[in-house]
Amino acid sequence: MEYDQEFIKEEVRCDWPISILTKKVWFVQIDLIKEFDRICRKYDLKWYPFFGTLLGCVRHNGYIPWDDDVDVVMPRKDFDKFVNICKKEIKEPYFLQTTLSDEQCYMMWVSLRNSNTTGNRRSCLNKKQNNGIAIDIIPLDGCENKGRIYKRNRRLLQIITVLCNTYVNEINTTTLAVILRKFLRLFPIDYKKVYLWAERQNRKYKWDDYEYVTFRALAPLPPKAESVMYRKDDFKDTVMMPFEYISIPVPIGYDRILKTTYGDYMKFPPIDKREGKHDIIYAPDEPYKEYCSREFNVKYSSVTKEKI
Repeated sequence: MEYDQEFIKEEVRCDWPISILTKKVWFVQIDLIKEFDRICRKYDLKWYPFFGTLLGCVRHNGYIPWDDDVDVVMPRKDFDKFVNICKKEIKEPYFLQTTLSDEQCYMMWVSLRNSNTTGNRRSCLNKKQNNGIAIDIIPLDGCENKGRIYKRNRRLLQIITVLCNTYVNEINTTTLAVILRKFLRLFPIDYKKVYLWAERQNRKYKWDDYEYVTFRALAPLPPKAESVMYRKDDFKDTVMMPFEYISIPVPIGYDRILKTTYGDYMKFPPIDKREGKHDIIYAPDEPYKEYCSREFNVKYSSVTKEKI
């Protein structure tokens, strides 16, 4: 990838040093946002930055200086269309990673990745899956207007999702998770069929039938369910805001959305609390197959072609 040499220079923002490596990762992710947005514009699909990406857009006009990932959300209807459209729209080096499109992968959202790069959790780099730098795309479903009802209705799905995550992934390394994983792997579990069942359950909560929307696909829930329950009216329109050197469509109700999740979102955390959320290894100048083959001895088939 040809980088903008001016953009990838080291700098300090909000008293936080940003390395050339981080800038390269940002540059790759912004390219992924542009490809994602291209498809969404072509097919009139709605999307919004979310979580730290939305906070960074509003508070920093770009990334939170100590952050290194991108999350976007789509109403379920648009999300499903996007996944289907990508079968014909996505070309190399881009790859849409889903539970169904990739080996040894289980997640209730999708990731748009650049196969000519490396960037994923350490626990994923030893797996036969696409480990290129990514942006995560999460569906929004309808939501009950009371947290206790929402939690009760998704309890079974949450348990099943946690079990599948534990079975497939090594992200959770607690003693209990390790013991549970060893037990689960004594049995062949068709987690892709479980994924399809879970998606059918989530789709029952249609966007148009509720005043609130949420991430039914995420598990586990935060301690306070209300922190991920959002008024649908806040997504009825968008306003364009700068995100580094591009502009992206921010939900019109971004202030209430951010307050719901973060409270006083304009207040900076102390410097000793400013750190990335994920244990991710990045090598933006090396294709993941080369990196993972060398560093983790992953054996990729020379004849297997990645499909969406």
